[in-house]
Amino acid sequence: MFRETGDLPGAWYYLKSDQGRRQVLESELVNECGSDQHPMFGQRVEVVACCGTCDEVLFKLLDQQGWAIVHLTWRRETDSSWPACEVVGSWSNVLEEMIDHGH
Repeated sequence: MFRETGDLPGAWYYLKSDQGRRQVLESELVNECGSDQHPMFGQRVEVVACCGTCDEVLFKLLDQQGWAIVHLTWRRETDSSWPACEVVGSWSNVLEEMIDHGH
């Protein structure tokens, strides 16, 4: 399990103490990734953080090294380009993506 340490940039915040919210977000990811062409289809993940001003969520990939920042749409998707997703390999890249996020 990933251990949250340090502050996150902008409106991002950790969800380690909110198990209910984490379960909702993990279930929503599964629901939205309806196409086996989506990079998150079938991935085992753990919710780490989310943005307080939009629907972006940071997931730790459990079957490989890396992270995914996913923009949830809150509907079942059939287009493999949704939900929008950025997979990054290191924690420093995650922080860069969060900073580039713009709010």
